[in-house]
Amino acid sequence: MAWEGILAALASAIMLGGAPILAKLAYRDGADPATVVILRSGIAALALWALYLIHPRWRRYLYIYPVGLLGCLAVGFTNALGSIFYYMGLYRLDAAVAHLIYSMYPVLVAVITHLNGEPVPGWTRVRILMAGLGVGLLLGRFQGMPDPLGVILVLLSSGLYALHVVLSQRVLYEMPAQTLTLYALTATAAFTPVAGWAMGNARASVPTAALGPIAAMAGVLMLSRLTMFLGVKRLGGVQTALLTVLEILVTVGLAVGFLGERLTPVQWLGALLMIASVMLIARKSSRAPIPRWRMPLLPPAD
Repeated sequence: MAWEGILAALASAIMLGGAPILAKLAYRDGADPATVVILRSGIAALALWALYLIHPRWRRYLYIYPVGLLGCLAVGFTNALGSIFYYMGLYRLDAAVAHLIYSMYPVLVAVITHLNGEPVPGWTRVRILMAGLGVGLLLGRFQGMPDPLGVILVLLSSGLYALHVVLSQRVLYEMPAQTLTLYALTATAAFTPVAGWAMGNARASVPTAALGPIAAMAGVLMLSRLTMFLGVKRLGGVQTALLTVLEILVTVGLAVGFLGERLTPVQWLGALLMIASVMLIARKSSRAPIPRWRMPLLPPAD
């Protein structure tokens, strides 16, 4: 049902909205970005494997077809690289600024799906326009110029996350969301150390005070990926991306409440536009059309 996908995507958005705040707390306690991402991904993957192996009802999701595994590797690789870019950019920017820039990925999801020959419905275009205008108002009145390198890194992460959503939508046409979550997150955990040490100079040790926020980030990652992929499977990539614009509102609210960041009235107007774009998702929408190419990820059912 569509409402199941909506609730799943909203849950993912709320959880992911708190991740930048947890990362900032870890940075304050002395952790570096690459180490944060590596530990976050590794702990989440190990916890997910433990859940699947221990719980009898989840063991059936361990099966994966070889071509499906390749799809999961692609999803995991784009997510790993995007995560490294995002948390390196977040290290240089305020949490609200970073997530506002990052929130442009719904527009990029729509562009990618359109380039692949899929139509973008009229109401989806309206939501994209409203979300884009909201982000413009939010970013346009910030005091001071954000760190240019930080902005570039977060923009790159936004593009990679959009690609990650589109790829996951392709894989999910033939694979349960639970299976994709396990193997894509495992691939992310495997690729992240390579990308992190190559670009982020990860340290061998982690301050004890930073372990709490990092562990919380791992829990958020594991649960949000399960709900996000379920949302993609039920709604399609563009619809889910538009719903997860809610992430920015959660991040901004927590940044104001816990980190002391402040927004102007114009920026709050932008936030209201983004809320409106999220509320429009309540309009009935069918599942995204099957793309022109399909990956034979699972054998036909008996």
